[in-house]
Amino acid sequence: MTAHILDTLGLREAAGAEALAAGTKTFVPVHVGTHDVPVGTVLDALDADPALLPPRTGHLGNWEDIAAGRSGPMDFNTAICGGGWGYPLIYGFTRTEAETEGGDEAYQPGSLIDQGKRHTLPLYTWDGTGFVRRDRGKALFCPLVQAEVDGQLVPLVELHWQRMLALPGRYRFKQWAAPLTANAPLVTDMLTLLLEQAAAQGRNQAFAELISQAVRLDGEVARCDLRPDGTGYRLDGHHYPSARALAETVMLAVRALVEPAEFFARLPELPPVLPVMSLQLTNVLFALLDTHHPDTPAGAPESPFITHLHWGARAMAGCPPRRGGYLSRRSTVRSLRAITDPLVRHFDEASPTAFVLLPAQAFMLCPPSTSPDDTEVLAELFRSVRAAGPEASYDTTLTWLDGNRDRLSDYLRGRFRAGSGVPADGTPRDPAVPVQPEGFRELTFRQACGAVAAFEEVLG
Repeated sequence: MTAHILDTLGLREAAGAEALAAGTKTFVPVHVGTHDVPVGTVLDALDADPALLPPRTGHLGNWEDIAAGRSGPMDFNTAICGGGWGYPLIYGFTRTEAETEGGDEAYQPGSLIDQGKRHTLPLYTWDGTGFVRRDRGKALFCPLVQAEVDGQLVPLVELHWQRMLALPGRYRFKQWAAPLTANAPLVTDMLTLLLEQAAAQGRNQAFAELISQAVRLDGEVARCDLRPDGTGYRLDGHHYPSARALAETVMLAVRALVEPAEFFARLPELPPVLPVMSLQLTNVLFALLDTHHPDTPAGAPESPFITHLHWGARAMAGCPPRRGGYLSRRSTVRSLRAITDPLVRHFDEASPTAFVLLPAQAFMLCPPSTSPDDTEVLAELFRSVRAAGPEASYDTTLTWLDGNRDRLSDYLRGRFRAGSGVPADGTPRDPAVPVQPEGFRELTFRQACGAVAAFEEVLG
């Protein structure tokens, strides 16, 4: 049970614990980056509870240089997962990098990157009769892509997964899809109920909150048109006879992440379009399926409510005050509550949830061990930030950067460039570990986020 950690972190009131316990609210997000919780307090609390390990939802792709501590802006993964304060929960519903927008430019799953060198993979998808090579004109849905390696076609998901599992160190990789497939009957029942209720509501947004996209068997994915069709449903022109049939098909793409060979063997007999589970539903399931206790056997949900801790990065958590991330937006919270409300009412396995969002980007302030001068310079900044008070971090850092940014290494400054991911510029870099400068643990997450936001503003 992790509800007590709200007391440790001083977040019980922010989480609306009384409303959650009473069942008057079913989902409350708590963005720690907007609260004055010291970084060290969170890390110490995680160290004190060996069963509690928040997921860090990274993407399918290139983790070799992340594990080696030389991945530039992605080094926050190294700090969290290598430090033992989280584990990489790999989200695979992403797309290969491409000449057009929509691909994953951060983890670049359509390539292999090691020691800063990128090897572009030959990619293949199904054309109705066989697998054909694709160019880089469009981003392709990773679970439906194969790569050519040594003259053989290998599921792209499996290729990256095996490379991740071979990495040394404290990286306890887990597939995001694994707890969903392990609980497939329950997840299917939940989605069936939600689809039936969405149809009864007559609200198009209700479907988009559950199924956000559809993917064709050739790997091309786009927003979809899903609507009731008699007693069934029609998705981009394809009829599904019932909510359960549609829910079961949603699970096919999920299962492709954990059983890719079996999925590709069945590909010719699958429907022409597959529904893709939404990010909103995914976030709810992170909590309900207890991904913050990755090594604890499945059991009854936490009572009277679930306290789910989660390391979110640039999109999910952002860096307040400049960017707050998508999870705490009012529109997102409304969608998440629209999902959790009926699940809590109808399923014993579901409980109200406090979703405690830990901003991973705070660790961008921890330079690599190969840059000791950065450690000293940032310690100076932290002294200024702490002296200025919790609300002044952003402005204090902006002022400090005006006179001190050139004292920082090119590597550290490069972490904050907009749109950057795992470096693939061919520059050789030594392995490193993130170093916490003096005063880092004493910063509150609000102060750390304010500082990172200022770095992004000036250096992005």
